[in-house]
Amino acid sequence: MRRPLRCARLRLSKSEAALGTPCFPPYYKRLQFDRYEKESIVLDPNRTGHTGITWPTESIEEKIADTAAAGFASFETFGHVVAQYPGGVSVFRELLARHHLAYSASYCSRAYIDPARAEDDIAQVMEWARASRDAGADTIVVSCVRREKTHYAAEEYLGLARTLNALGGRIRDELGLQTSLHPHTGTPVETPEEIAMVVEALDPRACGFGPDTGQIAQAGGDAVEIVSRYRQVVNHVHVKDYGGTAVTHDSDGKLLIDPTGYVGYEPIGLGMIDFTRMFRALREVGYKGWLNVELDGTNRAPRPPREAAIISFQGLSRAIAEANR
Repeated sequence: MRRPLRCARLRLSKSEAALGTPCFPPYYKRLQFDRYEKESIVLDPNRTGHTGITWPTESIEEKIADTAAAGFASFETFGHVVAQYPGGVSVFRELLARHHLAYSASYCSRAYIDPARAEDDIAQVMEWARASRDAGADTIVVSCVRREKTHYAAEEYLGLARTLNALGGRIRDELGLQTSLHPHTGTPVETPEEIAMVVEALDPRACGFGPDTGQIAQAGGDAVEIVSRYRQVVNHVHVKDYGGTAVTHDSDGKLLIDPTGYVGYEPIGLGMIDFTRMFRALREVGYKGWLNVELDGTNRAPRPPREAAIISFQGLSRAIAEANR
């Protein structure tokens, strides 16, 4: 017998509470995930990749060459980079092929939460997604741009979920790709509470959850707990380690102290996140998506980007192997 739907509990302002508690449809709780039937499965060590932001000033050609040299199987960059690549998407694909890399995903950042801009956001991301599909991607990663105010109402988060469901449905139906929500510090989807409000209102048939483990940790969340809680709807992961100390900014928002040289983050295995435990949770539900390393490169980084990528590949490989035991 199917259990009745329940509302997700939200922290509401007095004015919102006076209007009544909105009911977020917990799709992720009521859908039957046939692909998550218990089966003898291990995480695929070849479903690993690296995003391009570890190289803050280097060319995309160097980023791709270093990613391949480190041992990864795929590369991920921004949707607009693929769409605007000199010579076209075919030239971009040829570059990847020369380095024996797949193209796994495109990162597409737009407002999403502003209903006045939703139509334009969807149109732009569809353009990037078409180019990404032609480059070989199977995933479109969506993340809000920086927050424009300190507080967003519950109804705005419902609107955000509706926009992502509409966008993800089109990406699935028209392009055959999956869409994945990426939380990010400094955006409307940052804290554990904000993540819950959106993820629990998403229809995972249209848009899944793509945790960035380091961003979650630096925003005050327990990355392992959050990934484990939503593991049935996780369809893409940005594997990012966290040093344990948040960056600080001055009154103008300028970065004041960066304890690691990577905006508070670390190569995989050098930080505080227990990826083995996280990957075991993903293994339990038969996760088959990409595990893409991300590390925020800066001119303060203590080592060259290629060296950081090699360290991360080794740390990621160890965690996958341990989770598969």
